[in-house]
Amino acid sequence: MANQWLASDLLSRVFHAVGATPWSGLGFQAEPGGPTAATRMLASVLVLAYSRGVVGSDEIAEACGNVPELEYLCSGDVPEPRVLRRFRRHHTPALVEGLARFWTGSVDGISPLAMERARRCLEMAVAADSLAMDF
Repeated sequence: MANQWLASDLLSRVFHAVGATPWSGLGFQAEPGGPTAATRMLASVLVLAYSRGVVGSDEIAEACGNVPELEYLCSGDVPEPRVLRRFRRHHTPALVEGLARFWTGSVDGISPLAMERARRCLEMAVAADSLAMDF
């Protein structure tokens, strides 16, 4: 029962952080003619994964199939790693802000330290994906 409460609090913090961040559109299409994914769903998945140290898009997609909180956010529709990478590229400033809001725990103000931490986290995500693509 305690884990359920912890998961609920975690998801609530993700929803508040993502909801307080401005996004450029409600839907995200990774490629022309491709399926559209909900912007806030993808943002919530990435904020939660990044906040837990899972930064590679392949690992995030895998976690969406076996980590209950990520499964919940995806509603069974696991995003492909390439969609996660393109979303991150397109929404980098908003993802930094959303992640910093999550770490700060406030929708009103963001600490500069949390912003720097979030920027570094996204840099690690880019590096992890670049490394994975080298193999």
